[in-house]
Parts: sequence; structure tokens; C-alpha cells
Amino acid sequence: MSEEHADWTVSDTVGLSAVVNCSARAVESDRPDGLINDPLAARFVHAVRIPTTLPTQVDELRGSGAAGAMVASRFGGIRARVMDDFLLAANAAGVEQAVIFSPGFDTRAYRLDWPSEMDFYEVEQPGLLDLKAKVLREAHAQPRCARHAVGVDPRRDEWEFSLRGAGFDATRPTAWVAEGILLYLSAQGEADLFTAVHKLSAPGSRLAMQYMPAELIHWFAEHTALTDTTATLGTDIGSVNWNTEPRQAAPARLKAAGWEVRLDSVMDRGLALGVSLYEEFSAVGDDAGIEFPVSDEPDGFLFGTLPR
Repeated sequence: MSEEHADWTVSDTVGLSAVVNCSARAVESDRPDGLINDPLAARFVHAVRIPTTLPTQVDELRGSGAAGAMVASRFGGIRARVMDDFLLAANAAGVEQAVIFSPGFDTRAYRLDWPSEMDFYEVEQPGLLDLKAKVLREAHAQPRCARHAVGVDPRRDEWEFSLRGAGFDATRPTAWVAEGILLYLSAQGEADLFTAVHKLSAPGSRLAMQYMPAELIHWFAEHTALTDTTATLGTDIGSVNWNTEPRQAAPARLKAAGWEVRLDSVMDRGLALGVSLYEEFSAVGDDAGIEFPVSDEPDGFLFGTLPR
């Protein structure tokens, strides 16, 4: 670890989650059949001081205590690939402005092919962005588009003001990405986020996010993938911090605002990419062993398009 980073520590669970997700991307990138290639991910894992050592290669999972944890799960690779594909497809359709809420240490502006006209806004906690900038400088990494670091916690109301101040243009169609932030938002915070996104979206804008109804959040918080992660880290990464207040379902909220909405299940998306998650989420290693909670709401990857 560089001495330059020695005083930086993870300040809250969202920051810790960013490191765990980065570890998962590093491991996924090391797999022979990896769904993504994030060559910078390992650098960030090594730069962050946390109480335990997280793996960055598949071989490091053995004996690390992380073999059953989310850092070893292929879910991280599936989610990253789904969001990558969403952004690239939006850009191919003419969307040249993207906003990513809580990207953590992901490096899409660096690792994916973008035209020079692409504007990429990362709305993230200032401390995390500062460390990210240092590691990127040390790696001599250069973005493949116009990258804008927006140093504000996206859970706070002032993110909209900060985004505009960074050069965001609400008259241009935007691709919005929120991979995991909905888990941490209060009901009012989520409502405010959707209201602001809709207000800032020109016709032709798109969005993609991971979406889970409250019943599934409760189920997942007690799943061994999360409890093993907590054991690996020595601190609870999700269950006591996730917010399950009653709220309007995100798909219904978007439809009411005029968005065209589509939901894909995580399992189906994984199978389409050639990866089965059944063994990871089932005690017996097959579909029959998965007992998802009964819910009136669908879950998975939520996609929206605002018609032109």
C-alpha cells in the first residue's frame, strides 16, 4: 500500500461496500471466463486500509475466508457487465451523457470504449473520489472520454446542484446508472432521487439500476452470501444499513412519470451471459433449493426509457 494512502480509511458501510465490490470485480477479471476486464480494480483494493485482506485473484479465495462471501460471487461480474452493456447500448443509440450514482472504484470511463464526445459524471463521496484520483494518477490511467468527478454523497439532496455545477446539461439525453444505491435510501430519499432524475432527463434518456423489493432485501440480508461477507470483514456490510421502509415500487413510480419500463431477473441475465448463480444462492446447489420470498413486486435489473 502506498504511504500516500496510509491515512485513508473507509468511513461508512457504503464506502466499505465500494471496496468489497471492487474486490469482486478484480476476482471476476481474473477468471478465465470473466464477464468484465477491470485491470485497475486490484490497485484500489490494495490502496484501501481495512481490517482484513480482500482477494483480487481467484486463487486468493482459497483460505482467505472469503470463498462464500460476495467478493467471490459471480453476481458482481454479472451486475457490472449488465451496466456496462446498458451504457454502451445507450451511447450507440446516441446518448452521449451518463451519470453514475455511487460508482465506487469502478473505472468505466477508463476501461470501456467511448467516443471523445461522451461526458461521464461520477457522483460519489469526496473522500472516495480523492483516493480514486490518487490511484489513477499512480497508474498513469487516462479516461477514454470526458470524465467529471462530482464530489458529493448521492444520498444528500445537494447532488443535483453539484451535478449541474460540474457541467451536466439537462437538455441532452442522459444514461443514468444506480447499481446499488437504492438499498441505502430512505423512502423519502428514493422518492427525491427519482423526482430529480426525471426532472433532469431530456426525452430519449435511459436508466438502469438494481432493484429489490423489501421482502427480497430481508431475505438476502440473512443469506449466507451476506453473513459470510460480514464474517470476512468483521463488520455488517448490509443488513443493519439497508432501508426497508414502505415505499412506492420503483417500476410503478417510473411508469407513472411516463417512462417505458422493463425488468430482467438477475438469474436470467446471468444465464444469458453463460453464468448460473443457482449454486451460489442455493444450499443444495440447484434451482429447487432456492426459496425466494413471495412478493407482489418483481425484482432484478430495472431499465427505463423516456420516450422522445
